Amino acid sequence: MNRPYVYRGRKIPGVYQRCTAKCGPDKCTQHRWQYEIELPPGPDGTRQRDVKGGFETAREAVDARAEVLREFKAGNRSLDPKLTLGEWLPNWLAARIERGELREGTAEDYEDSINRFLIPRLGHMKLVDLRAAHITAAYDAMRRDRDEEIKRAKAINDERRAEADAKNRVKHSGRPRVPRLVRVPRPLGPLTMRRIHNTLSGALRSATRAGLITRNPAPDAELPKAVVPKAKVWTADQLGTFLDAIEGQRLYPLYHLAAFAGMRRGELCGISWDDVDLDAGRIVVAWQITEKSYRAARRAEREGKKRRYRTKPKTRAGEDRVVDLDAVSVEVLRKWRKTQREERLRWGPAYAEPIDEHGDLVFTSEDGRPLDPGLTYTRFIRLVKEAGLSHLKLHGLRHMNISLQLEAGVSETVIAMRVGHTSPALIRSTYGHLIGTVGKRAAEATAAMVPRAQNRKIKRAS
Repeated sequence: MNRPYVYRGRKIPGVYQRCTAKCGPDKCTQHRWQYEIELPPGPDGTRQRDVKGGFETAREAVDARAEVLREFKAGNRSLDPKLTLGEWLPNWLAARIERGELREGTAEDYEDSINRFLIPRLGHMKLVDLRAAHITAAYDAMRRDRDEEIKRAKAINDERRAEADAKNRVKHSGRPRVPRLVRVPRPLGPLTMRRIHNTLSGALRSATRAGLITRNPAPDAELPKAVVPKAKVWTADQLGTFLDAIEGQRLYPLYHLAAFAGMRRGELCGISWDDVDLDAGRIVVAWQITEKSYRAARRAEREGKKRRYRTKPKTRAGEDRVVDLDAVSVEVLRKWRKTQREERLRWGPAYAEPIDEHGDLVFTSEDGRPLDPGLTYTRFIRLVKEAGLSHLKLHGLRHMNISLQLEAGVSETVIAMRVGHTSPALIRSTYGHLIGTVGKRAAEATAAMVPRAQNRKIKRAS
């Protein structure tokens, strides 16, 4: 039975001793005092009840109960103090997806960060107990674990190479033995850690707004310094050499557009003729086909399920943006459309139907099927090698386009709008070292504004 606390003839609610029939009817010195509070339901409607015992006196239990109520009314107490990070993260992500706040690629990145890194390391911790030190320690452990994985994989590969070399030194018939190597994981670099941290920080920020924690500890965690990599590009002469060398290739129009429209690989694979206005000389970037969406659609086709090749562009800044085309690019696309129509006639009924209701794709394989984005990359690398040029990734053509715009004196704001960057500052930090003669022209123009005797002598001499 519960013996209530009576003060001046009045029962104090929520404070009692848990006694038995052996305890005296008036007073018990054997059992300690405890309190009980019934709080409003949690975010999911579950009952919220706080019970704590072990107090020497009833007064201690009364004061502790009052403190809990004060914290709750002030918003300094969690609505669900037992909720763990491992329980909160999936629910938080599911809610954001349901509300349409995340793009498909972003949601996949969040899910990867949650399931591969955050839950294994921090999922057991209660939200109310999580501190910046715990987060920092978890990040350090993640990097150590990955370094160990890399070390083990390299050791296995070295061992298998040695075994294969030993067997190949022994005379035998047939082809030389090729070691079966395991994949070596990539290191967890600063940018990857930043992506994981952004996921956790966003989840804890939402938990703070929901009243589950009083303060977000993520901003106080320590991260490795993230250095934005500088873009490496060709010179304008090298780009011209490459385009001249591949002009007869079937996918030349795609690579030409990558260089002069600055579009991403997935955007090039996903644009429809409905999004292209050759008379006005412009493209509306509305869709993309990424390697991930392409593989998922092909897998769905094999399983007889509904396929979906195209997704929205990477960023909201990149969606439905208008990319103006130069006259040469317009002519390249006109010739390509004629080639594509000839291929359609040649294939006849075997030519693939449109993949969805958003119109025919601009770039396809010869039979009309969507291009594999991975294949466009490998072909590009091969063409670069055949042209005798230095290595450049396909995304480097997009970097090339941005550097040429900077060289031409186009403002960073306009460039960001054309290529779908979220911020002109990103253009400045990533491509500022490619500014080239723009800086020289700016220096000369600035100096010319100041009248100096020396300048007048130079002008008279010239």
